[in-house]
Amino acid sequence: MRLILVRHGESVDNVAGLYAGSRDSALTAHGVLQTQRLGAHVAALPSATGSSADTIVITHIFSSDLQRAFATASAILDAQKKRGGSEACAAMDVVKSVDLRERDFRSGEGVRFGAPAAGDVDGGRNAFADAESRDEMRVRAERFIDTHLHPLLDAGADGPLKDVDRRRAIVVVAHGLILNVVLSSLLQHYAPLELARLLPPSLAVGGSEAAQRRRLELRVPWSNTGYLVMSVTKRKTEETEDEKNGDTARRADGIRLQVTKVNCVEHLDGLKKTRGGIGSARFDPTQKTMDAFFGPSAQKRKRGDGA
Repeated sequence: MRLILVRHGESVDNVAGLYAGSRDSALTAHGVLQTQRLGAHVAALPSATGSSADTIVITHIFSSDLQRAFATASAILDAQKKRGGSEACAAMDVVKSVDLRERDFRSGEGVRFGAPAAGDVDGGRNAFADAESRDEMRVRAERFIDTHLHPLLDAGADGPLKDVDRRRAIVVVAHGLILNVVLSSLLQHYAPLELARLLPPSLAVGGSEAAQRRRLELRVPWSNTGYLVMSVTKRKTEETEDEKNGDTARRADGIRLQVTKVNCVEHLDGLKKTRGGIGSARFDPTQKTMDAFFGPSAQKRKRGDGA
């Protein structure tokens, strides 16, 4: 099985250089093109069966309830539906979760990057004095994991792993900062050794419990529509003994998580932003595309116009 974490497409506030955590910033026209590329690409990803003919079947799609993430998740769902197939386990809708929202910058929402009031977003200081803390974000991330991911991953630990299980994939679409918290929390629960492998060597363990938690948070890059892939496999008996040292491994039995790809954006190769500010503008769903003007339905309307 695959667990795929995805950042949303380019938003209006991304282009404007504004802090947009809880702000419901829309996708740009270019961002929509990114999500379409992403959807087709993810739906065609090879499965873990080893057969080049097998592609993944996305059984669950979770998304932040903010429109830039939900629209990105919907593009992935639409692409899977377009591929066809009759898999009964395929996802039929996107499950929204407020717990997947980006960090709430509160008084800093909508403030331009580099403004005097802004501090270090990822570091020890808050971006703004009243911004949501890392501990508050962790509570949300772990609540989402406990509610939605743990039941699915724990179920995979029971019984033999069949080919249908190897084809399955779970997709989570959210925002860069909260995705790092979700990723770190998942690995702390299921794969402490994998987390240690990915952490920079300079982050030595020590100090207070809060300081240790901060050191255990990954800060991987997330481009717009960039995605991270984790393989989910059944754990060998001898592996479980190595990771039963402390509370962080309390859910490690039976399941092994391994990060195999980080910030994948190959689906964006060759995609150019439309000039003149059009690509950076808010996407207008009523705007017709060239296909709409010259496609079969348009030709039919033209013939009818002469009747």
